[in-house]
Amino acid sequence: MEQILYETQTFCPVCTILDRKGLVLKPAIVVERNEKIYLKCLCDQQHQQTIETLYCSSNKFFKRMMSYDPVIGTNKLNGNGGIKDIESMGKYINKDDQPEIAKNPTSSNFILEFNIFQNQKFLNDEEIKQQLLQFQTYYPKNRKFVLKIIARGCNDIVSINEKVRFISVQLKGYAILLECTLDRLHSIAKLGDSALLGAKVYPAVKYFLKRGDENHFIRDINNLLNVLREYSDIQCVVTIAMERKFANLGEILSLLRKNNTLIRFIVLSLERPPKELVESLKIKNQLSLDQVFTNNSSTNNSDIQDTLCCNFNDPYELIQEIERATDNTICSDDFFPLNIGQALEPMFNLMGYGLYSIKPSSYCSFATCLVNTDTVESRPINRLLNFSKLYYDLLPILPNIEEKIGFFNGLKIKSLLKNCNLPGVPLPNIFDYLTDKSKAETTRKVIDQTQILIIHNNMDLASLDLKRRCHCSVETKIKDGYISSCTGCI
Repeated sequence: MEQILYETQTFCPVCTILDRKGLVLKPAIVVERNEKIYLKCLCDQQHQQTIETLYCSSNKFFKRMMSYDPVIGTNKLNGNGGIKDIESMGKYINKDDQPEIAKNPTSSNFILEFNIFQNQKFLNDEEIKQQLLQFQTYYPKNRKFVLKIIARGCNDIVSINEKVRFISVQLKGYAILLECTLDRLHSIAKLGDSALLGAKVYPAVKYFLKRGDENHFIRDINNLLNVLREYSDIQCVVTIAMERKFANLGEILSLLRKNNTLIRFIVLSLERPPKELVESLKIKNQLSLDQVFTNNSSTNNSDIQDTLCCNFNDPYELIQEIERATDNTICSDDFFPLNIGQALEPMFNLMGYGLYSIKPSSYCSFATCLVNTDTVESRPINRLLNFSKLYYDLLPILPNIEEKIGFFNGLKIKSLLKNCNLPGVPLPNIFDYLTDKSKAETTRKVIDQTQILIIHNNMDLASLDLKRRCHCSVETKIKDGYISSCTGCI
């Protein structure tokens, strides 16, 4: 028995990848069946079976994440209403229902990705300057974005470094991420005029981790940490691209968590190699329903349905691996949708970090804050206070505190924070630490030692959910406009 949770659009993997019919959006539904969640493509072409993606192996986790979604929300998942219209879907669909590139990013995009190496050459300084000015015009003066700089396909370390230094001078007051491989970052960090010496330029490493490469990863990270320790006040983003079967994360997560003063963000990105995806589709396309029933006569209906599923894009499987690797010091209940960070936007702004927008779709990324103090070591924040209650209690007053809290809102927030204390967990008056200038140094020290662990639930060509994609928080600048970076398929 299936229950439809919401309607969306997607690409048919068979039509798009195997039959090469192009990027044509098809109707799709997200359904609950046998306590699991599936994305079903309702393709009008003749296939041997329904095209499905296993979306989540835990309906409990899925519904908890989606209850925070500003578009889908709790009403639909509880069967009590419909879905709000998504105005931004228009920027991805034209009149012929074909994908369309967005002309501009929106002021809700948290990160703009900028490739400085295009068509086998670097953009010149004037081209870069014009692009940066254009980026800024898309955002109100009081709102900022993070600029992620990439130079894919280029090994010219000196030129990459020069361009990043130029950008950091032009884009003062904005956080800049320099994303590259470990080897390149290591080389850039050793340069005498390294761009990492500049204010608000942060290294971002992406590492493709396969099972069996654990020791290589640990060695490479330790080498990088030794270089970064030569810098003062530098913090790094480490993204680990994971594929099934997962590498053993035990020693890896332990190493990253212990270096919380240098590694601020840990991102685990769930990705599938294209070759693996194509092979699974071929097997699926050749398998007839009659063969499944013949070969699985002793299995139950749930096993048969999973056999028919051509895609496995289940982030809960990775969360279970994290639970095992950390001996449950981090578990599924510790994760919240990253968009819950919108409740903290005004707080970060008041503390001088700037006003950013943190509003991705609830099923695109899940995060937990790992708090470190003199008495607490890498503990998820929801084990210190009721983070979910704090989020829902703050939502009604967020529009009034974007620039300034004020006296009456200050009293409300102070009361809300106190009411979110967990029994038996001693905490100081958090509000005073956020607003009292005399305690600013202590507050900043705690924040600078806090790590953010993020699971990026990456969409690829065969698991596109257009409702999620319309709320992507990362946009990539390409020649004719912008695309959401998660899928990278349009």
